[in-house]
Formats: sequence, C-alpha cells, structure tokens
Amino acid sequence: MSEIRITADYHSHTTYSHGKGSIADNALVASRKGLEILAITDHAVRHPIIGVNPKKYGRMREDMDRVQENYPDLKLMLGIEANILGVDGDIDVKECDAQKLDILIAGYHLTSLSYKFSDFFKITAGAVSRYAFKSTKAQIARNTKMYLNAIKRHRIDILTHPGFRVDIDFKEVGKACADYGTYVELSSRHRTPNEKSIEEMLNTDCIFVLDSDAHKPENVGECEFAKQLVEKFSIPSERIANIDGKTLTLRSKS
Repeated sequence: MSEIRITADYHSHTTYSHGKGSIADNALVASRKGLEILAITDHAVRHPIIGVNPKKYGRMREDMDRVQENYPDLKLMLGIEANILGVDGDIDVKECDAQKLDILIAGYHLTSLSYKFSDFFKITAGAVSRYAFKSTKAQIARNTKMYLNAIKRHRIDILTHPGFRVDIDFKEVGKACADYGTYVELSSRHRTPNEKSIEEMLNTDCIFVLDSDAHKPENVGECEFAKQLVEKFSIPSERIANIDGKTLTLRSKS
C-alpha cells in the first residue's frame, strides 16, 4: 500500500467528556484534513467525573445538528465510547440509549467503575499489578473472557484500543470480532495493538479501523502509529474499513 488515505475517523472526544475542543472544533479540523466522516465518541457514564450521562445525548445531538449545517461535505456521527466493565462483559450503555446514537464503540478503561465489586479484584487489580508483575495465565484468561463476553453480548461497532492496560489473548479477541462483526481499532494514541499482538490478530479474519482517539481538535485524523503498522505488516486494504471512502457496516444498527 503506497499511500494510506484515511477518510473517516470514528473515535474523537470533546468537552462533553474530557476532550479539549467542542464538536465544532473537531469538525473544523476534520473538514480541513479532507475527512468524509467524523464520529464524536465521548466517554460513557461509568467513567468517573468525565463520563456522559445518557440524559445529555439529546443535547449533544442538537449541538451536532447545528454544526452539521456548516459542513455539507463532512458526515458527523453521534456516538459514545462505552466502558467494558467486568468479566461478564457488561458495558455502561443500555440498548435503549444505544438506539439514540449513530455508532457504538467500546473499550476497557482502568478507571471505569464496574457494576460488581468483585470485578475490581478480578480485572482492575490485575491491570494495576501488571506494571510490577507479569500477568498470570489466569489473569489473561479473565481479561480475554471480559472482551469476548462484551463482543458477544452487545452490538459493539468498534472495539477500541484492545489490550490497553490489560493483557489479553489477541487471537481469540480477533476471532470474536470477526465472528460477530465488530471492527478492531488500531489506536495511534495508545499504540495498541502493538507489533506482537497485531501479528496474532492478522491470523484471524477481523477487519481494522485506523482511529485517532483525538482528545485535542488538532489530533483529529492523526493515525501515524496505525499507518506504520499497516505498512510494516503489509495489511491489505480490504482489511481496513475507513480508507479511500469506505464506510462501516454498523452492527449496532443491524
């Protein structure tokens, strides 16, 4: 692949959670960079302090609709980045609330508040301890089960930064994404999957998206690390869903 032209960025944050710019700010940068699609995907409610209460989805939609009028060549999508919360694969976006959105993405975040206290010991404590000790096989199995259950139970369109701060079996997660129609994000912000884990995922049939996870407007559409992975591992264009004008088949809307 001689040149990678990203035409859609499905992961960006605004001041509705802890981004530094407004929807209008992100849209302006996306338009200037020639993007055709931009999703606003702020953090969901169980992310402490910054999480967006579903009651605000309507206000966000109104804000987005006003901004959309100024950018006829850019499609804005209202989404949310749900938190994967424990071994059972719970997420903090109800089905009824997901139907108010254009896209649902989800990932594990270390600081998110699980519904079950037991998950703190099963997942969170292990995620913290991995900075001092190597994850055990049992921990990796639990972390992997968390991802698999989330993918199976919920109509997640994109799995964000898989393996960020938790060790998982990337091949098993990639298989599940392929089986259930969830795209795998190559995250430049968190640099995951890394080179070792991308090799495991390439041995499955999962499809990738290259996202910025922008928390500042100027970073919208910036996916340099992801592009480097594509180049180094010669990932074929048919396995990347947001380049050259391609659009996603959204599982959340099926």
